[in-house]
Amino acid sequence: MLKLEKVVTINEEQQAYNDIINALNEAKENNIPLDEGIGKAILGAAAGVTIGPAIMKSVCKVLGISETGALGNLMTSRLVLTALGGYLGYKN
Repeated sequence: MLKLEKVVTINEEQQAYNDIINALNEAKENNIPLDEGIGKAILGAAAGVTIGPAIMKSVCKVLGISETGALGNLMTSRLVLTALGGYLGYKN
């Protein structure tokens, strides 16, 4: 039996990123206090999932790592890049 998965396009990812930015700007305009660590973590995670794979594919090419190998798959994984972006946004 064939299992179909939803394909997420760049436009959907960009729209999600824009929605987060708009929500943060709206909260700022309405003087709603935000925990900056959480806000930055959300922003970092959105950036990681949106532009992270493209950047890491370039890094793989420069370092000569195969994108289809185990390390290449790990470095371009949206899950890993989202977690990394969220962690860096929260800690910094």
